[in-house]
Amino acid sequence: MQYLQANKTNQCTRFKAYFLVLLSSLIYGGNVIAGRLIAGHVPPFTLSAIRVVLGLIILFPLAWPQMKNAPRPNRTEWLQLVIISILGISIPYVALLMGLQQTTGTNASVVFATLPAVTNTLIFFLYKLKPTKFQTVGMITSFLGLMIVFTQGSLLHLITFKVGIGESYLFLNVLSIGLFNLLGQNIMKKFSSLVTSVYALFFAAIILIPMGAWQLRTSGWNVSWSEWCIIFYMGFMAAGVAFFLNLYGVNKIGSAKTSILNNMQHVFSIALSIIILNESLAPYHWIGFFLVISGVILSLSNSLRKEQKNSL
Repeated sequence: MQYLQANKTNQCTRFKAYFLVLLSSLIYGGNVIAGRLIAGHVPPFTLSAIRVVLGLIILFPLAWPQMKNAPRPNRTEWLQLVIISILGISIPYVALLMGLQQTTGTNASVVFATLPAVTNTLIFFLYKLKPTKFQTVGMITSFLGLMIVFTQGSLLHLITFKVGIGESYLFLNVLSIGLFNLLGQNIMKKFSSLVTSVYALFFAAIILIPMGAWQLRTSGWNVSWSEWCIIFYMGFMAAGVAFFLNLYGVNKIGSAKTSILNNMQHVFSIALSIIILNESLAPYHWIGFFLVISGVILSLSNSLRKEQKNSL
């Protein structure tokens, strides 16, 4: 009886994690729209620093009760927390900004779509764990769906894809996030996802605030109240809430499944573009959406079947 109850509790926890990762993907999808609306109005490093500070403002009060009762990190764990802060926030922010300056939006999207494959490759090399057949087929299906969307259903766009310095920076972004997910999963064996999020944001703030202050001093800015609302969303919701929810997912269902669910960011981003920016939906969007969602379901279906069998 106790075994069945524990199994049911674990199953509920996993379903909760799936939902929260999807919610984080929705928030990150909105962050893409916010970034497009604010682009050119705020210096990029300044915006990154503000986002980190706003993320800390919303998460620190929530994490403080846990931090008071949590064990103090030892020297090795402090180093791990600094490393995941660099891999999860500092490097991705900088690599993203540098990459987008030297490549197209389509090429950037193609590179970002490789995150699940990169994450599973890292898992194989670091832990010798192979993805299941369902995960492999699901990743390929989702990737094909994203390619159809990003290339607008044109084979020519895919054939003319070239790897340059911009794409290299963006791949560094993807590689860094993949490593962050794996290392974050390890550190959360001792610290909660909320406490880990706050530590990561704190160390990122130490790195990014001087860079943001320097850029603000050299370039300046003029931001309206509506643009401040966009910045607050990018800070409180994306850098704060979505960052924590994504780490929660990594902690509860693992980095491989979380990275697969992260593909939904692109679907949500396009859907929000249609709603907020009045962009049109073409037939290739529907085909791509169907393949992405099918791929996500395929990737998770095997593990969901096992969870249901264990509950019987």
